[in-house]
Amino acid sequence: MATIDSTGSEFYLVAANTTLTTKADCTTAIGTGKKIAKVTSLGDIGGTRAVQEIKYLSNDDSEKSMGSVSYGNLTVETPFATADTAGQDELKTMFDDKSARILVIKNTDSNFTYLPVKCSGALKTYSIDAMVMFKATLEINGKYAEVSA
Repeated sequence: MATIDSTGSEFYLVAANTTLTTKADCTTAIGTGKKIAKVTSLGDIGGTRAVQEIKYLSNDDSEKSMGSVSYGNLTVETPFATADTAGQDELKTMFDDKSARILVIKNTDSNFTYLPVKCSGALKTYSIDAMVMFKATLEINGKYAEVSA
């Protein structure tokens, strides 16, 4: 089984109603999408479930109940660039108008990962002896999918 190196991955925002069933669909979509340049950090993609554990006085055993899925969020971090009129501007627009997009990740193995997202935070960070960073918090809004064919 081959592993995928994260260095070299590319990140794009495309319209929320974009069809992404084949590699050709993904390639077409990112051609007109907004690239988020120089991503230094992204985070975990997926979800977790709330778990309720029930213990009984009558025995030394327990049962667990699985709740609904919570998809969490991603923090996209990239150096701030006023010239980045694609990715950073698109993230700011998503934050301002509360709109949804699909985050498409072009993996280094030529396959794609995509997931629905909304932006709940758009920030610039200033630190001593460091470049100004742009950070966006993307709320994962559903299951992610892999496209390899």
